[in-house]
Amino acid sequence: MKPAMKVICPIAGVGKRLQPFTFTKPKAFLKVAGKTILDHAMAMLKETFPEKTEILFITGYKKEMITKHVTDHYADYFQLRFVEQEQRGVIDDVPIFPGLGHAIYLARKTGFFPKENNDHGMFVFLSDRLPIDGFKGIEEKFENSDLDGCISVSIVKHPEHYGVVVPDKDGVITKMVEKPKDYIANTAISGAYVFNARATNEILDYLEETVKKPLRENQEHQFTPALQNLVEKGFRIGAYVMQHEVIDIGQPAAFIAGNRFFLETMKCPSDFHHVENSHIVLPSFIGKGVSIKNSIVGPNVSIGDHVTITSSIIQNSLVGDQSTLTRVITTDSIIGDGCHLEDIIKSAITVGDRSVISTRKNGNDG
Repeated sequence: MKPAMKVICPIAGVGKRLQPFTFTKPKAFLKVAGKTILDHAMAMLKETFPEKTEILFITGYKKEMITKHVTDHYADYFQLRFVEQEQRGVIDDVPIFPGLGHAIYLARKTGFFPKENNDHGMFVFLSDRLPIDGFKGIEEKFENSDLDGCISVSIVKHPEHYGVVVPDKDGVITKMVEKPKDYIANTAISGAYVFNARATNEILDYLEETVKKPLRENQEHQFTPALQNLVEKGFRIGAYVMQHEVIDIGQPAAFIAGNRFFLETMKCPSDFHHVENSHIVLPSFIGKGVSIKNSIVGPNVSIGDHVTITSSIIQNSLVGDQSTLTRVITTDSIIGDGCHLEDIIKSAITVGDRSVISTRKNGNDG
């Protein structure tokens, strides 16, 4: 019987491009259709791996929030371990971490994957990428093949922003480059990786040497070179092409687009019990205890729990928990938790948690 797969979740990063939302929570705690990105990913893991599967979370920013949430909700199914990736510095009051390659290396340093006699394979998923396809497809392709590993890829318009792979006609990767300056392919790494024990050991051996090298300012220890090393040494790594979109929460515009894809693809039960004289345009998600009056909501809107919306038009947007919107007309926006917005007509707004914004002038309540 093949040894059980072990899982790694790097979740240390700050999510600077998602500020102001990440001032108060990790980026994986942003919600789509009533659940955090991390909770959606954990549900997909439960569909893919059996009970008692070991998962190592590489934490950093907001580590206490992550550790508590994961332990409270998933300790009954998974065997959980946590290790902190220490920051390497601070720039403009934002902690800087050593990169994904260093995070994966910590699985060796902490003994999660021992240097000697490791016979476990490794599954890695990135907490800021949510594949609509889930993880079962890539895991099944790997298990039913003679490959040493599989990497999920998506077809993208701007491959220069991603790690990119070049597969041959059989889907076996021949080359990979991190953020190539010149076009080599449009198949970008999309955040899920699976490797057998032999490939896992080779990756960790490579990273163990790489992290000894000093970093220059704004440099990180990347993961992609360790994967390219596998290819160069003759390991057969397959490219698993995702059939549907991957929600990339790296920046607001991509997060809004990902929300739309998620709502279009997934069946998300909503609570319509407190909708009065309003029109909900599907696909949309309405959380628990939401009151909507004299409004139009949707399409492509995710509304959190205990939100009040009155006399508003909200389209293609996300609204966090416990927010109140009165006479707001907006599209392509992200509104955080606990916000109060009143008398606003504006598109593409990003409002951080617990913000209060109104254009009504005092003493002119009309």
